[in-house]
Amino acid sequence: MKRSIKLMAISATAFALGSVSASAGPCTQQITALSKEMAVSDAGSGPTGARQAPTAGDQKGQHPATSLMSKETEGKATSPEDVQRQTRIKGEASNALALARKLDAEGRPECTDAVDIAERLLRL
Repeated sequence: MKRSIKLMAISATAFALGSVSASAGPCTQQITALSKEMAVSDAGSGPTGARQAPTAGDQKGQHPATSLMSKETEGKATSPEDVQRQTRIKGEASNALALARKLDAEGRPECTDAVDIAERLLRL
């Protein structure tokens, strides 16, 4: 008797877990990846993850100090206007991603368009 109850409980759990993953929409993986990418960047400071430190003379034809400065500021805001622009763009990308989540939850393939828009905005 106990064995059949355990078997039924395990079967019910497996069925429930299977139903959750089966309800994923057409864009779930793209949305998850883009959400993670957005989470590791900060407006005005570029990526917040680990990266290699630049070395002097990395870019050929440039003075070592210029090369180092170019490498350090790559993808980062260098003025208050840059910070405002990046913050605005990140907000627009977040809105596009929210729309993608909504469409994805409804199982609508248009979510790919919203994900593409969010990705393009983040690359600006």
